[in-house]
Amino acid sequence: MVYGQVISEVLRKTGLQATDIDILITNTSIYCPTPSIASLVINMFKMREDVQAYHMGGMGCAFGVVGLNLVRDMLIAHPGKICLFVSSEIITSAFYPGQRQEALLTNALFRMGGSAAIL
Repeated sequence: MVYGQVISEVLRKTGLQATDIDILITNTSIYCPTPSIASLVINMFKMREDVQAYHMGGMGCAFGVVGLNLVRDMLIAHPGKICLFVSSEIITSAFYPGQRQEALLTNALFRMGGSAAIL
């Protein structure tokens, strides 16, 4: 899972533990599962029960910028808190396995990946 790799890496680089996170914001461009990715991350990393968690999905690439705005607003509202922001591109649901070249565009332009930042 993309999220596990990028979160583990940012925690390692910062020396923080998952239990140090106060606010978790996740976003994906077109993938929006239930339960949310934020819920999956909380369980995967055994985060605290009181972590504030938000997942945004389904609005395309613009959600990265919207997510950063939410991070800013949350940190202004909660000074001194630690926020983990994780953004990803997961296009599995848009993958086209057929032969029509015009329909292969999403396969050629987009890939799966992610990034994580501690703020």
